Amino acid sequence: MDVLTTGLCQVLEDAGCPLAVDVHHRLQFETLLTELSSKFVNVPASQVDSQIEWGLRRIVELLGIDRSGLGQVSEDRRQLVVTHSYQLPGIPPSAFIMLDSQFPTFARMVHQGLVVRLPDDMPPEATQEREYFRQVGMKSNVTIPLMAMGIVVGGIGFSSFRSQLRLPDEFIPRLRLVGDIFTNALARKRADEALCAKEQSLRQAKDGLRLLATKLLNSQEEERRRIAREMHDDWTQRLAILGIESAKLEGCLDTQAVALPILHNIRTQLVSLSEDVHDLSRQLHPAILNDLGLVEALRSECACFSRREEITVDYVADDVPENMSKEVALCVYRVAQEALRNVAKHAAVNRTAVNLAVINQELMLRVQDHGVGFDPDSGRILAGVGLSSMEERVRMVDGEFSIYSEPGHGTTIEVRVPLSGSPA
Repeated sequence: MDVLTTGLCQVLEDAGCPLAVDVHHRLQFETLLTELSSKFVNVPASQVDSQIEWGLRRIVELLGIDRSGLGQVSEDRRQLVVTHSYQLPGIPPSAFIMLDSQFPTFARMVHQGLVVRLPDDMPPEATQEREYFRQVGMKSNVTIPLMAMGIVVGGIGFSSFRSQLRLPDEFIPRLRLVGDIFTNALARKRADEALCAKEQSLRQAKDGLRLLATKLLNSQEEERRRIAREMHDDWTQRLAILGIESAKLEGCLDTQAVALPILHNIRTQLVSLSEDVHDLSRQLHPAILNDLGLVEALRSECACFSRREEITVDYVADDVPENMSKEVALCVYRVAQEALRNVAKHAAVNRTAVNLAVINQELMLRVQDHGVGFDPDSGRILAGVGLSSMEERVRMVDGEFSIYSEPGHGTTIEVRVPLSGSPA
C-alpha cells in the first residue's frame, strides 16, 4: 500500500494534479485502517488499552486535529465515560465523564445515533454546550456514535482547538469503523477479564474444598485413633477380664452341672467378641503400622480381610523401604483397606490381588480383581464417597490415583506416590 501511495501520488504531482495531496492523505488513512484491523484481530487483553491509545494518536497525527477520544455509554445510559484519549501537547484533556444533564442536547443527539458536528449542529437552546466550548477554547468537534445491535454503546470523538475541523462525509463511516474496532477489542478484553476472574474464583473454591477435605480426613484419622485407643485400652481389657472370670467360674462348677454348657458358651462368645473388638480397633487405627511398618501392616490387613470375607488375597510386596513418611504409609494403607472393602461389596469374586512395590522412586500400590467391573465414565465414580476419599488421600501426599475398569472385566486401582524427599 505504501508503494502504491507513493507511486500514485508522485504520478499525480508530476502531472500537476491539484488532488495529489488529497489522494495521498486518503490513501494514508486507508493504510491506517488496514493496520488497525490487523493489529486488533488477535491483540492480547493486556495490550488492548495501549493499542487503542496508539491508534488514537495515529488518527490525530494523520487528520491534523488536536484531540481524539473513545467513550462508552454507562449501564444507566446517563453518561458517556471517556476510557481512552490522546491530545497534542498543550491541548486540554477530554472530560472523563460527560453527564447527560451537563450536555443535554449533545446527549440526546448521540443516543439517537446521530453524528454530531459542533458547533454546526448546535440548536439555539444548546446553551450549556456553547458555554463548555467557550470555557475550554474548543473550535469544533465531531462525535460519531458507535452501535451494537441497534443500541448506542459509545462514541468516538475528534476535536480541534486551533482551527475549524472539516471532516469529509466519506470519512465518517471509516472513522466509525475505527471506533467499532476499538469497542470490539474492549469487549473481548472485558470478556477475558471476566473469564480470568471466574477461573480464579473457581481455583480458590477448589483450593478451599481441598483444604476442607484435608482437614476432614485428618480429623477423621484423629477420631479413629481416639476410638481405637479407647476400644483397645478399655473395652478389650474388660472383655478379657470377663472371659477370665467366666473361665474361673466354669472351673468351679461340677462337670455335671446344667449351667456348665451355658457358661462355656458365654465364655466362647466373649472371646469371639473380644477378637472382633480388637479387629475393629485395628481397622480404625492400625497400631501395627507404626510398630512394624507398611509391608507387615498391609500383610496383616489382607489376612484379616481374607478370614472375614472368605476372599483369597494374593499379597506381594517387593523391595519396599521401611523409612517412608508416616503420611505416605497411612495413605497407602487406607487406600488398600478401602479398595479391599469395595472388592467385598461390589466385585463378586473369591480372589483378589494386592501388589506393593517401588518403581522409579515411586511407591506403587495395585489392587486388582477380575470381577463384575463398571464403567468409570458412567458417573458412578463421582457418587462413591470411598473412591473420592481415596483420591483425596493420594492427592494430599502428591501422588497419582488411577482407576481402570470395564463392565465384565474387573477393576484395578493403582496408586503412585513419590518417595524422594519424603520425610522418614
